[in-house]
Amino acid sequence: MCLHVYRGYNSCIIDILKSLKEGEIIILMLGWELPPFHSGGLGVACEGLTKSLSKLGVEIAFVLPKVYSGGYDWMKVYDASSMLLENGFSHKCVELARENRCCLVNGYQRIEFDSKTKGMCQLCVGQLDNSPYAHVNFYTRGVQALAQNLQYDLIHAHDWMTYPAGIAAKAVAKEKNKLAPFLAQVHATEVDRHDGKFIYETERVGFNAADRVVAVSHLTKNTVNMYYGINQNKISVVHNGIDPREIQLKPKNPIKKKYKVVIFLGRVTFQKGPDYFVKVAKKVTDNYPNVKFMLLGSGDMQTRMIEKGAWEGLTGKLLFNSWVSDRDKDAAYQLADVFVMPSVSEPFGIVPLEAIQNGTPVVVSKSSGVAEVVSNCAKVDFWDIGRMSEEIIKLLKDKKYAKTMVEGAKKEVDGLTWERSAKEMIKVYEQTLGGKVYA
Repeated sequence: MCLHVYRGYNSCIIDILKSLKEGEIIILMLGWELPPFHSGGLGVACEGLTKSLSKLGVEIAFVLPKVYSGGYDWMKVYDASSMLLENGFSHKCVELARENRCCLVNGYQRIEFDSKTKGMCQLCVGQLDNSPYAHVNFYTRGVQALAQNLQYDLIHAHDWMTYPAGIAAKAVAKEKNKLAPFLAQVHATEVDRHDGKFIYETERVGFNAADRVVAVSHLTKNTVNMYYGINQNKISVVHNGIDPREIQLKPKNPIKKKYKVVIFLGRVTFQKGPDYFVKVAKKVTDNYPNVKFMLLGSGDMQTRMIEKGAWEGLTGKLLFNSWVSDRDKDAAYQLADVFVMPSVSEPFGIVPLEAIQNGTPVVVSKSSGVAEVVSNCAKVDFWDIGRMSEEIIKLLKDKKYAKTMVEGAKKEVDGLTWERSAKEMIKVYEQTLGGKVYA
């Protein structure tokens, strides 16, 4: 029996039926990606959280911009682009899409507007939004169409791309005279990324419209409070997690016979601090020549980092690779003697947890959420090149120190499960459905 919560919209909550413990709730969850089709930690977090919520009895209807394959047997997954085609465009365009001759067939994250080559009818061309963030508007329209026929008790939206859709889904519920509170989870903010005013405004509107905001760390909570003016009482903190797993040891790489290895793995963007990693590589290799630094990932700063490495005389000492698949991540972590996350601003940071599971000691920025939950790691200000270099060299030279750090970190990480995160999230759901809505 699902819990249904009703509200009079001309006043506060009139009546709330029984507690969550007496019935299963349905969460309309809005997310941008899920493994294996993901570009970062957001998809990994959504997968881990939903699996554990499902085991705890929470029913989830998850809406993606585009569903490329199945395999999510613990929840129902919906395709917003399909709903948009069925409800927002002409029959001719739907037919063309199904024949792979309409740009919408591949979702709307890569929209092309050449109606002649794509064969789109003029009606559909007129309905397309040609703005830089059209994909967000299309997703919102798709979710709005889906919401008309879905039952849900609470809306849980992940990051700015889905906040407008969360607001729309709440409005659909209101039209049905039902309260479906809107919960906005923050995995990163525009203050962290610096991508543009539009995104900041979308976040600000989303945070204010939400009945509750969930941050992945106290660091992020403080950011939302300080830079967006959101009351701290409206913000809950639920740290990310990682599930224990059996690590398969990979064959030892021949490079290890001669060199120590230090790696960076992530998006090569300002937020992640790759330029500080290059500076550290210069300082460490000047004093400890038998070390290879590897910068693994891609992003808008990649070309600049390659040029910077060459300028600093790091050719052959600093190595690059654009992409590491999920399948190859463990091999990368095991190759490393030290993993470094020098982020300027890191709301949480799951990759250090993955490195620890593989037996690799980590150095993390103090400006990270993961630093709040793992004690057995080196924590350094991202800008302190000298201190970071010293910590890396100590871990490379002192095997006993490195081993003790990893052993302690593994014990901590074993307790940082997605089940723990899911239980904390259910408490937030209970609080939100309990009717306390902050102004």
